[in-house]
Amino acid sequence: MAKANKNPLGKARRSIWFVLRAVLIISAVLGLAYAVFTEAMYISNMFIVTTEGMEQRADTVLENGSISELKQYFTDGFLEHDELLNSGAYLDYAVDSYDYRYDIKGISVMPWSKTGTVTYIERIPTIRGSAVSDEVQGPVTPWIPMHYKVNLVKIEGRWLIDSLVVVEENPPEDARPTPDYSLIEGTQKP
Repeated sequence: MAKANKNPLGKARRSIWFVLRAVLIISAVLGLAYAVFTEAMYISNMFIVTTEGMEQRADTVLENGSISELKQYFTDGFLEHDELLNSGAYLDYAVDSYDYRYDIKGISVMPWSKTGTVTYIERIPTIRGSAVSDEVQGPVTPWIPMHYKVNLVKIEGRWLIDSLVVVEENPPEDARPTPDYSLIEGTQKP
């Protein structure tokens, strides 16, 4: 004798739940993949804007360049209020060369966010140059190493540096695994 099926819709109900679970799992995986891709894209864009922008800022300060070239990296509000850019600290010197170094300690951004932060350490250990006039005596003013919290905003699809918050002045330098011969007095680079 055959068993009577008490619930004729049981097989249909299980099939529908199987399909719904599969659709939910696939949707969740696709959503997560999109979020990870978007965050990776934002991180790489912020890395490039920060490193190139900060190096261009140092170049503009040291070589007394045009501030208008920095508009592709910085907001207008930042350029108007940046003390270092507007100080003219190196106007009395003709800088021949310098050694720009940076270290990024962290980048923080969410896939849905229009703001992000970069923890950035900037150093220029050597600046070579000469005084422009006879009134200025002595070597070129040394660059003060800084540990910044760089705040970026996304404006019209582009990341721009909006502000720099000084976390620490003269931060300690990490130990290098091999000797850095450029720091030894009297040595020349090849």
